[in-house]
Amino acid sequence: MSSRRGGGRSSFAALSSSSPKGSKSTIPSQGNSSGSPAGGSSNSLPVDQMSQEMSDISIDTYMAPAPHRTVKDAQEKDTHDFSKHFPHGSTVGEDDSGSENEVDMLEEDSDDFDSDGSVKSHGTRKKNKWFKAFFDEIDKLRVEEITEPSRLWNCPACRNGPGAIDWYQGLQPLMAHAKTKGASRVKAHRELAQLLDEELSRRGPSTIPAGEVCGKWNGLPGSVSDHEIVWPPMTIVMNTKLKQHENGKWLGMGKQELLNYFSGYNAVKARHSYGPQGHRGMSVLIFESSAIGYLEAERLHKHFSEQGRDRDAWDQQLFFRGGQRQLYGYMARKEDVDSFNKHFHGKSRLKYDMRSYIEMVVEPMRQLGWYKDVAAKEESKSKALKESLDAVTEKLRESTEVIHIMRQRTKMQHEKNKEEMDLQEQFFKDQITTLYQTLEEKERDFEEHLQKERKKVKESNEESRTKEERKLREEEIAGFIETQDKGVKEFEAKKIEMTKMLDEKMTDMKQKRMWEYPPQPPQDATGASTNQGCECRDPDW
Repeated sequence: MSSRRGGGRSSFAALSSSSPKGSKSTIPSQGNSSGSPAGGSSNSLPVDQMSQEMSDISIDTYMAPAPHRTVKDAQEKDTHDFSKHFPHGSTVGEDDSGSENEVDMLEEDSDDFDSDGSVKSHGTRKKNKWFKAFFDEIDKLRVEEITEPSRLWNCPACRNGPGAIDWYQGLQPLMAHAKTKGASRVKAHRELAQLLDEELSRRGPSTIPAGEVCGKWNGLPGSVSDHEIVWPPMTIVMNTKLKQHENGKWLGMGKQELLNYFSGYNAVKARHSYGPQGHRGMSVLIFESSAIGYLEAERLHKHFSEQGRDRDAWDQQLFFRGGQRQLYGYMARKEDVDSFNKHFHGKSRLKYDMRSYIEMVVEPMRQLGWYKDVAAKEESKSKALKESLDAVTEKLRESTEVIHIMRQRTKMQHEKNKEEMDLQEQFFKDQITTLYQTLEEKERDFEEHLQKERKKVKESNEESRTKEERKLREEEIAGFIETQDKGVKEFEAKKIEMTKMLDEKMTDMKQKRMWEYPPQPPQDATGASTNQGCECRDPDW
């Protein structure tokens, strides 16, 4: 790997089929980055003789040399295999013994593995009969699947030979096997190692986990160190006494004055230590009993430390120039609080506990971070719901407007249809009235005609001369009257039947109209109904 990354990137194993008889070219050893043999002399082919064959070869293509042997031995064993499996590479003919570099790629115990000395691209080398199926399978996998430590691999170079049934968990054990195999098929295994190395490097630097290449790192011990802290959180402020009173006792800073000096740190209470000589110059700021309170106390401690006024600097310079006292501060420890309580007894003592730092600070901060994430998620969810609600509300408003418009249009259409139906009804009523009048006139005319006919018959009967003629005439008149009466009765029956049918049709039409065009309830300006007690036939209303 180091040879390929360094000087090996510009080294090639090339053999030209048109090289002169007896010409020699040496492949540089893997550890020699200068491209020359171990002896230090270089006898490689000139660039103008190699340019034809190297035009389509990537500069990253490199094949590690195999143990050296003579051209004669190589010709007897591998000439046929070269032409069969590498038709585009250089071959050793009967009159061309080739170069020793070509033979360096072979090995006596390589079994069925075939290769030649020509420089081929990485893709061509992958298509070798030994490795084609293996690399076809790798090409189908993603980088994460290739580097998966639990994936099992089988060595393609061990096919049909010793180790063919062995499986390797992870790609690194397989590469180690290919690089260190020494019993048989060494050439094939080294070729596989180089192909895998090139394939993984082309896939990107993230293909091989760094821990698998360089070994595992030694981290911190498994158990997390913990320590006890003063609880509630406190910060000791030193040098708070000011002057000595006439009675010999010291006076110092007041509680509110101390809180005002450090108002930016959210201390909840301040206390001063007193002794037989009065103010001892030792004060304490007490913070909230929470992780936030501890962070505030620690922030004040860091501020003092950054200004060079921490515990270590205490008692080195007590005064500023001009008569001002220099305040010092640091996080309170158990011995600090005990010193503070030195002259206090009973209820006047400053009460505190020693608690676990992880329990009181780390865990609450983790929970705070978790709650913060939950709050952020809930806020995002609420925002999404609000946007969704706004969208639904907007759609509802638009739908309400559309429904209102449709109701107005329907109402207008209903009124128009009703007006047309009323006009049609009035028209048909007028037609029916006209028909009734015409029918009555025809009935009167028919009655008058019947009366006239009867009168004529009676007059003609009186004018009859003989008794027999008169009798015959009376029978004819009776038959005529009976026929007329029968026709009148049939006409009356037909009239009654048709009148009944007409009434039924009128009733059906009225009912159908009532269902199709029900009476509309009164509505206000917005289209809402104002008569809740309106009874309608249509259940939709």
